[in-house]
Amino acid sequence: MTDLLEDFETKRESIREEVESHIKKRDEANAQAQKYAKIRDELNQKTHEMREQAKAKIAEKNDLIEKIKTLREEKEEHYKNLSELKKKLREIKSGEASGLDIKDIKDIKAKEKELQYLEKRQQTTELTKEEENKIIVEIRRLNNEIRKAKANREEELLKNKDIKELTDKINEERALGEQYKKQIEEMSEKISKLSDEINTMLQELDEVRHTADENHELFVKYSQESEKEHAAFIKAKNDLRDLEKAIYAIKNKTKVSKKKEKESELQEKASELYEKFKAGEQLTTEDLLILQKAGFL
Repeated sequence: MTDLLEDFETKRESIREEVESHIKKRDEANAQAQKYAKIRDELNQKTHEMREQAKAKIAEKNDLIEKIKTLREEKEEHYKNLSELKKKLREIKSGEASGLDIKDIKDIKAKEKELQYLEKRQQTTELTKEEENKIIVEIRRLNNEIRKAKANREEELLKNKDIKELTDKINEERALGEQYKKQIEEMSEKISKLSDEINTMLQELDEVRHTADENHELFVKYSQESEKEHAAFIKAKNDLRDLEKAIYAIKNKTKVSKKKEKESELQEKASELYEKFKAGEQLTTEDLLILQKAGFL
């Protein structure tokens, strides 16, 4: 019985150490799980914020695309109207109502024809240096005369009220057309910039989401380890409780056995003393107490 008790007590110390080990491992794994859960939650929050920012950028880009589409339609309509105005101006300028001298117009056309001839001759004919210099001088002269004649012609044309009003209107429409071009270019650049920003944000979003998933996997891993260690702790704790009960039972049984042995020894001693007492032998005070304790007196 003593050997068994010693074995149980030795095993009890081993299980106690096992219980403490499982508690420590469980708490460490749980701490790791909580750490990765916190990182995961922070990254998920960041992912949500980045997704909202990307959605706002995409909405802004789509809005600009719709606006630029409208502007292009307006620009197309604008240039269509401008083309009609130019056509009308050409018709007025070429008509008799312009008040221009037909002779001046024919003179300009004749000089332009002569200029074209000289330019072609210079480019296609083999000339001496002197001949080429003469042609260059003549080309320069014709260019100056044509430019001056056209300037005078425009000046004369602008004296016509209808032509001046139409010319002013065309200039205004041209300026408006340039504004359309500028707006469309600016919006196109902004759309391009937004596209780059959106692509960058989506790449970063994928990276953050991937990191969040990795931390979630680590959270699951350490949570499972914590649960495993907790289950092992419960089992070891139950084993320790059962062993404590067994040790208590052995100790209690040993105590009862020793008590019975002591009582048996007391009864045997008391029986001997009682026989002496009946034989008339003198007993000591201690002997009398033994008889009394054993129930003989």
